[in-house]
Amino acid sequence: MPAAPEKGQQIELTGEITRIDEEGGRVTIDMGPLVTVDIDKVRLVEKCRAPKRKKPLRDMVD
Repeated sequence: MPAAPEKGQQIELTGEITRIDEEGGRVTIDMGPLVTVDIDKVRLVEKCRAPKRKKPLRDMVD
């Protein structure tokens, strides 16, 4: 069982960006509820995409 979080401890949350306020330096992220955080606290992670196959899965008919 993981330890209980402590004050000041860093955690990782995942969600989609819904709004960017460049003037205010804040980002709104949809994680179920909308959460607004400072832009310097956010790290962009791109979605993982499976590599494209070079050959089909089945044999080709001649």
